[in-house]
Amino acid sequence: MPELPEVESIALGLRPVLVGKRVARVCVGTPLVIRGPYRRRWRVFLAQLTGRRIERVTRRAKRLILTAEGGLALVFQLGMTGKFLLPNPQEGRTATPKHTHLILSFSDGMACLFVDPRRFGRVWCLRSLDPEAPDAVMEAAGLTPLGPEALDMDLKTFLARLRTGRPIKSLLLDQTRIAGLGNIYADESLWAACVHPARPASSLTRAEAAKLLRAIKAVLRRAIRAGGTTFSDFRNVYGEMGRFRPRLKVYGCQGQPCPRCGTTIRYLRASGRGTHICPHCQVR
Repeated sequence: MPELPEVESIALGLRPVLVGKRVARVCVGTPLVIRGPYRRRWRVFLAQLTGRRIERVTRRAKRLILTAEGGLALVFQLGMTGKFLLPNPQEGRTATPKHTHLILSFSDGMACLFVDPRRFGRVWCLRSLDPEAPDAVMEAAGLTPLGPEALDMDLKTFLARLRTGRPIKSLLLDQTRIAGLGNIYADESLWAACVHPARPASSLTRAEAAKLLRAIKAVLRRAIRAGGTTFSDFRNVYGEMGRFRPRLKVYGCQGQPCPRCGTTIRYLRASGRGTHICPHCQVR
């Protein structure tokens, strides 16, 4: 499932292309993907969106937000296999891919496609959304509340989040507590900080918490620079795979030697999720 780096990579790809373009038409191939207050009146909302310029392409946690003139916004949750596709500058695109659920067409003839083979992705039609502070409008529309962004947290905020007996991995995956991390980057960050995923969050010392926070930010930034991680479905807006997979240290590396100490990487279940650790570096 796309995590913060994958969604950020999509936003980085869409932003220079879509901002400033005027929406000519929005075609919804699968109405079931529409959620929010306009779930039953989505045609009305999309008719109002037509003719407006895209002003911002932003991200909040794992959500992608397209904001148009007048505060109209489309908020996308990608689910497991959702992705956006733009015409390839070299090849162009003539056929609409299978499983295309929404097409944004623009006045210059370009189109942006939302494609989702597994159909877990969703689109929320919202009004009066401030791209700088979208949470209130998203929550009022029924979207799950979000914690602070993993990349923006300071140590004081992070320490406050750790005041719980929950396992640290469970806390990192809880989007209402810390927004943006998923299974891949939680495992990578815990390995980098030498923290066992089953440790109670409150058991981390201040020094350990600082080390873990630095690891989280470093891992996420490296993944963003590499365009995210692709195991099967994730692609950027031009259909290219993320390049971070060869740089993973533990996730998906069970049976291989730990790159730090040489101990065999193990796979286990932690907080109900498949988890990868080095049993030597990450002592419980």
